[in-house]
Amino acid sequence: MVTHLPVQCTILLKEGVSMGAALVVGCVGLVLVIAVIALFKREKRVALHRREGAQTNRKQEGNPSALAALRQNLRLKVGWDESKIDRLIQLERERLPKASLQTLMEAAIERWERDNR
Repeated sequence: MVTHLPVQCTILLKEGVSMGAALVVGCVGLVLVIAVIALFKREKRVALHRREGAQTNRKQEGNPSALAALRQNLRLKVGWDESKIDRLIQLERERLPKASLQTLMEAAIERWERDNR
């Protein structure tokens, strides 16, 4: 018998479990650990976005000239396609439902720039 195996594998082998079954059990355990870590990271990210959305709601909605400048920036990025601008803002609204229009437009610009590097 191999002497350099972890204790769990050694116990499984002593009980008559094949090496393949022990490997499958180890892989399933590893996948579960990775899934739990990913879930916790996602929860942190969602909580951060909620917090950001709540903070932006406390701020003033934004002045019209700033909104006009942001919309103009989006127009230049999407080739003056107003429906595409509305879709980009709606996508951000689904992600940050309580955010101000100014925050949504800023997020849409950031996403467009990140996606079009």
